[in-house]
Amino acid sequence: MLKKKMAAGVVALAMFSTLGLAACNPGGSSSDSSSGGSAAAGSIPQPDVACDIPEGNLDDSKIDTSKVEGEITFQTQGLQNDFGDFFKAKIKEFEDANPGVKINWTDQGGGAEFDQTVTAQASNCKMADVINVPSSTILALSKSNLLMDYDVKAPGIGDKFVKSIWDSTALGANDHHTALPWYFGPYITTYNKEVFKRAGLDENMPPKTMDELFEDAAKVGADGQGDYGIYGSPEWYMIAQLHGMGVNLLNADKTAFNFADNEAAINYVTKLSELYASGAIPKDSLTGEPDPGKAYTDGNLAFGTPNASFLKSVKKNNETVYQNTGVGPFPTNPGIKPVFEGQYIGVSVTTQNAPLAMKFAEWITNAENEYAWTHDGGAIIFPAATDALDKLVANPPEIADDPVFKAAYEEAAKAAKDAEAYTDVFYATGAVKDALIENVNKAIRGEVDPKTALKTAQDQMNEKLKALGD
Repeated sequence: MLKKKMAAGVVALAMFSTLGLAACNPGGSSSDSSSGGSAAAGSIPQPDVACDIPEGNLDDSKIDTSKVEGEITFQTQGLQNDFGDFFKAKIKEFEDANPGVKINWTDQGGGAEFDQTVTAQASNCKMADVINVPSSTILALSKSNLLMDYDVKAPGIGDKFVKSIWDSTALGANDHHTALPWYFGPYITTYNKEVFKRAGLDENMPPKTMDELFEDAAKVGADGQGDYGIYGSPEWYMIAQLHGMGVNLLNADKTAFNFADNEAAINYVTKLSELYASGAIPKDSLTGEPDPGKAYTDGNLAFGTPNASFLKSVKKNNETVYQNTGVGPFPTNPGIKPVFEGQYIGVSVTTQNAPLAMKFAEWITNAENEYAWTHDGGAIIFPAATDALDKLVANPPEIADDPVFKAAYEEAAKAAKDAEAYTDVFYATGAVKDALIENVNKAIRGEVDPKTALKTAQDQMNEKLKALGD
């Protein structure tokens, strides 16, 4: 057994210290203690944790999953309430196929402290054996070497995934993979055709770029009909929108944020501030719900949420708005790929039952199960496994049968086939992202000029990383 005492303060600063360390050591060298641990036997770094780690989890051998027994814990993020029946059936299927094993399913909702909570659990050896987490948590866990190295322990496991997604999600030490991409909701454009018509816009021509979206929003705000062009809060979608404009938040080697002088970023904030000043953005949208879904349902907002799943709520709460909803691709400049910002499956490096944990992680993400989850689970989501995605596109779920859902589904499917992970999303999270949002909101309200807001945000974001990395 190998054991390392947890470093002082790792729990208190779990999330942000991992981000800071990642910025200081993007390559994740296993010989550098700043990568989250010292070198263990072979190429896998030994993490700083408060328990014994089986040697087989850290050496260079492949884990044999041909014979499994015992039990493990599988934790999902916010799925148990709405999708309990589906996963209970799946777990029973796995247990029936592997007599003598037991999968204990738990679920933990998301929230502002989710990354910090899970990383602290992992450092204290209390994290589930197999865990479902979003991109920001995967980065935090990976940079502290708290997840199993799939490239060493299960070579070839990534062959089943969409190549652009798999190739862009190597977040562990030595540029290895520590997470299996599971599912995601590709971004699209949703818009109210009636609002478009009232503003004199072509109801069948959604904007293709963010500049076109801003132009359309300005026309809606100026139509005198009491309509709004765009929801003000940039909290959920700003980074994806900046990416669509060709903005990189980080420098090339991922050691610092470097976007304040980017003309496209300045233009983005400037346009939002102009829309706010002209009345095209609801004044209360900067302080209220971060998602425009509810406001869109009221019927006087031009653009809705770019996640197609929200259309279920629109259909339930305002059938008229739903029937008048048009869809299009998420606004991006030519040559920019859609963003994969989804959910992952990881295996704890401290698991005491690696064979069962690895077998279950590989099984739940195989093409058959990713297809079942995204086709029959009841949500508008897409799998990361290539065969599952091809099958899903050819055989969409019943939820996509009516014209609005069908159009949204087809648009999302196009994006899914070409998606790749946008690394900046992994780094701009938690308090780091908060600094960006708070300063951009000040500029939108006219309290500071856009360039000053971006420079202040950049400085604050880099200060957090630098202070925690020292």
